Amino acid sequence: MNSRRFMVPALAFATLLAAAGSAGAVPPPQGNKPTAPAPEAAAPAAQPPTHDEGTLEVTADHDLEWLQQDHAYVARGNAVAKRGTVTLMGNLLIAYYRPLAAGVNGRPQATAPAKPGATPKAGFDSGNTEIWRVVAEGNVHLLSADKDAYGDRAEYDKDKAVVVLTGRNLKATTLTDTVTARDSLEYWDQQEMAVARGDALIVKVNGDTLAGDVIGGHFTKNAQNQSTLKTIEAQGHVVVTTPTDIVHGDRGTYDIEAKRTVLFGNVRASRGESQLEGESAEVNMETGISQVFPGVGQRVHGLFIRQSNPSDAAKPAKSGGKR
Repeated sequence: MNSRRFMVPALAFATLLAAAGSAGAVPPPQGNKPTAPAPEAAAPAAQPPTHDEGTLEVTADHDLEWLQQDHAYVARGNAVAKRGTVTLMGNLLIAYYRPLAAGVNGRPQATAPAKPGATPKAGFDSGNTEIWRVVAEGNVHLLSADKDAYGDRAEYDKDKAVVVLTGRNLKATTLTDTVTARDSLEYWDQQEMAVARGDALIVKVNGDTLAGDVIGGHFTKNAQNQSTLKTIEAQGHVVVTTPTDIVHGDRGTYDIEAKRTVLFGNVRASRGESQLEGESAEVNMETGISQVFPGVGQRVHGLFIRQSNPSDAAKPAKSGGKR
């Protein structure tokens, strides 16, 4: 096996790698209804680039190519890109670069000559370029520490600080959760959120699941700039399952710290053959207890089916009063 290697400047790669274990989120909610972001509107204005002394190490089995006219580096055949503790793998990797001196959005960026007396120029090894877009295709695997993400294609845009995975069998895993989706897995760094679109599903290690058309999580960063998942939102055909209950709703929010999921709209909670229907519900993800609440001027409706086998009987989900 012939492995070939080169090093290139990698200003943007650290942001791309933050997506390795982040999946499934929706943007900040409007009222109780979470909405998915429009990529064109979600990206804030780009800031002028700053020089990054880090390097991106790339290896490939087939070849490595520098396309000067296209301002791109191409690695083919089991290509692997590494920066720090993060690795991006695919059959094909393309890294697009641009001169730092040109700046972003027309803003000039001062750069120092690579050597005293030398004239700065953009190029492979000049140190005066930045990678602003990375594309990986075929058997894509993005991993960092205890986080992994898989897809057929990954694309990173530095200006939007967004990475998007698409293709079949989309999946992201951490030590506590597995996230799958049909359409895309996305990470929006500046918004501190991740998005899973299309038949999205989160499966926790304890067996609890959260399903919806779109699922996502909002993150907060600590003093060490480490991201922690704060809330998970879901919209469209939301289903929460616990060891005892199955709860349906139009949309829902899961508070990680409180271990509580709140669902709204056409709520139906089932335990065995017994059911409760209302406008909203609360599910304690730690105890498995569900409560269903009526809407304004409405009442909770319950249908309780006696279990044929007493050993299978369980207390039905209890109804709550008006809030």
